Amino acid sequence: MTQRLFSASAARIAGQVATVGFLLGMLLQLLLALGALPISMAWGGSQAALTPGLRLASLAAVAVLGGCALIIRRRAGLSGGAPASRLVKILAWVITIYMVLNTLGNFASASGGEAALFGPLSLVLALACFVAAAARS
Repeated sequence: MTQRLFSASAARIAGQVATVGFLLGMLLQLLLALGALPISMAWGGSQAALTPGLRLASLAAVAVLGGCALIIRRRAGLSGGAPASRLVKILAWVITIYMVLNTLGNFASASGGEAALFGPLSLVLALACFVAAAARS
């Protein structure tokens, strides 16, 4: 049996932190899709106008973030009665790696707004997802 780094209690706390972070990310993407936030704050800061394609991409990001939240919640033991399946455990690691790459991209963005807003958010999400993925279960 593999030794895990974090307790189930730490995983639950991390799952709650990740849930809030994913919900905040979903809200920000919705605000981008609605044009309430400048599109230059996202997508690398290279877009000057909110196109239908960017609206659709932001809406797709809402769905992806929602799915990530559900998987991390399941892995952290916040939903479902039985222990997380092997698939959920694998997906939690995939999400963790995605969030690490997302963090690097956000901090490297040409957009100061994206680096300042999405960078810290994705860093917190990457750390919370790591704790949930690496926890005992």
